[in-house]
Amino acid sequence: MEHAPLRPVPARPVGPIDPATAAREVEAWLPTLELHTARALALVVLAELPRAEVAETLGLPEAELGSLLAAARKELRQTIVVLGGSGWCERAERLISDRLDGTLAERDARRLDVHLRNCTRCVEHERRLVQATDALIAGAGGLGRSPAPEGEAPPLAEAPPVEDSGEGGGAAGVAGRASAPAERPDAERIAPDADAIAAAAEVLVAKRTRRQIAAGLAWNSLIAVAILLTLATIALTIAAVLGAHL
Repeated sequence: MEHAPLRPVPARPVGPIDPATAAREVEAWLPTLELHTARALALVVLAELPRAEVAETLGLPEAELGSLLAAARKELRQTIVVLGGSGWCERAERLISDRLDGTLAERDARRLDVHLRNCTRCVEHERRLVQATDALIAGAGGLGRSPAPEGEAPPLAEAPPVEDSGEGGGAAGVAGRASAPAERPDAERIAPDADAIAAAAEVLVAKRTRRQIAAGLAWNSLIAVAILLTLATIALTIAAVLGAHL
């Protein structure tokens, strides 16, 4: 029986963040977002308010709120990577956003799973979106990771960003990265991943080993030169002695 692909699950704040603080954090993190859109993301992701309550607070229909959240999450993901995609990928991003908030209908969930089995681009979108969400939460008040639901994978370690100018809205994402505040959290402020630590250790060991080998070769070369100079000096001395006798 075929199963849905494992997917990353975003962390949650240590505790709900004050709505005003959440709004300021998102506006600073994503300065190109419209105020309404930024506030929607702040209230749902950082303040952890239900969508229905956020829709009532903002005076919006829930369907329109869902569209705002999908757009905000695209902008958030673009702080890490810009991806090209088809029209159905745009639809899939909306469904992924709904699933993150627990509002995805069962029929749409099945359609999304089918799409993700055949679209590595949207799998990458969800993975990078989770990484960007974790970074936003870390900057706003730290991570408090909850256990992953059954059948789902924990968030993956962050990889270097790769850009593809083919995605609609990519320019806005690049502008958002360029104008992001200096206090944006870096890897040192995010809980380190065990695999990332192991990989970093391997790199350090490899670098140290190469340095040791290079130092050893240099030292051996100096010894060889010294021996050659000594032999040359002895040869010259013997030649001088023999010449004197002749």
